[in-house]
Amino acid sequence: MTSLTQTLADFATGMRFEDLPPPVVAECKRLLLDTIGCALGAVGTESGRIALDYVGILGGRPDATVLGMTERSSATAAAYANARLANVLDADDTFPTSTHFGNATVFSALALAERDGSSGRDLLTAIAVGFDLGARIGSWMGAPMQIENGRVIGWNELGGPAATITWAAIGASASIAKLDARQANHAFGIGGSNSPQPTLRKWAESVEQPMYKYADAGWCAQIGVSSALLAKLGSTGFLDILDGPNAFWKFYGSPTHDDDALIAGLSADWQILNTTYKPWPCCRWIHHPLTAFTRLREQHELRTEEIDRVVVRANPFALTPIFREQQPRDMLSAEFSHAHALAAVAHDVPAGPLWYEPATMNDARIAAFRERVTVVAEPTSSNIAEWMTGGQWRGVPGGVDVHARGQVFSATADYSLGDPWADSTRLTDAQLTAKFNVMAGLDAKGASDVIDAVMTLDTAPVERLSGRLAVLSRSVSHSAR
Repeated sequence: MTSLTQTLADFATGMRFEDLPPPVVAECKRLLLDTIGCALGAVGTESGRIALDYVGILGGRPDATVLGMTERSSATAAAYANARLANVLDADDTFPTSTHFGNATVFSALALAERDGSSGRDLLTAIAVGFDLGARIGSWMGAPMQIENGRVIGWNELGGPAATITWAAIGASASIAKLDARQANHAFGIGGSNSPQPTLRKWAESVEQPMYKYADAGWCAQIGVSSALLAKLGSTGFLDILDGPNAFWKFYGSPTHDDDALIAGLSADWQILNTTYKPWPCCRWIHHPLTAFTRLREQHELRTEEIDRVVVRANPFALTPIFREQQPRDMLSAEFSHAHALAAVAHDVPAGPLWYEPATMNDARIAAFRERVTVVAEPTSSNIAEWMTGGQWRGVPGGVDVHARGQVFSATADYSLGDPWADSTRLTDAQLTAKFNVMAGLDAKGASDVIDAVMTLDTAPVERLSGRLAVLSRSVSHSAR
């Protein structure tokens, strides 16, 4: 019987573009575009500046594009900077195991694709493979929730997004680097045993956030790239990293694992079709109340000045101190503040980096609105376990009670805008393109050229996308100064 580790290594190295169904190809393009946009939007932030300065210190061969820089850098350095940038604004996609790994999937694959002169088809294949691997690792270990008597009571003691981010990067890198199955098996062992720590609980209980939040996506992307390069050179790793009593799930701290979720439907049930996109740059758990809030505003034509207060009804994961913070002190804390997100939406701040500009953060009107937002538990969301399938959630009820005009307007959203499981919430190509344009800034021509390169990637080499990214990157870099 083939081991779990070898089964996934065979999958990562055996997949070809011709094997991908058209909807998967289309979703890979959408993920690529959205992730590039999220990274571009973060170039002018403090965390983005640090990532770019760090890459400048590292130096290296000019093999790959670094968004926000005029100079190219090594594949590992580019993967680091770009993946970190993509997660800075917390606007990147979220897979329904409560993790973000499109960032490392895209930018580990792109860095090696540029380095090796790969085709656009090979890049799209690597994105599909890497995302699938990250998703399956997350589903294997399950969402990091504690369940008592069938009800969710909070986060696991151990767990975190770093595992899925790292494994997605490993899978994407193994695919684009064209490792053979044995080399990929070693790459899995190298990367898996060097994955970052499960820091989720520390993050969830901390109001003051480090810049890398729960995991540095750049670090994870770099692990993926390095694992593939090392394995190709002959370095070895644990060949049974996903097997037996001491498998990855055990030393990463997961209380359970589901081997069926890891390999069921492999090569047929593509997980990228289940990812969710964010219309707003904040934690996904905030999106359900925000969805309810925007619907109420539109339905009742509520004006901001009419709103006396808002009671957010949040799921169990979004009740820790960082989510209840009314006056966040910096961007990192604001990304997880219900109050700040509602204030930004109520004042029609464009959903992008402007949410966290000093002019917005320090706006007296925004601050006053934040004070009128309180957070309580959404009673129907404690049964999230009932919404789970294969280790993934499908609906997470959240809502708002808006006090205005002497009345209370209430709404609950089981699905958030950006969820792919309902026509009413799935983001269209036009909506994703509009989001990209906001993130990319003022260079409309440069943004349009990148959009075209992404959407026609299966007909051209990666070099064409790289050239257009370089032009737009220079424009964004100049604007960020």
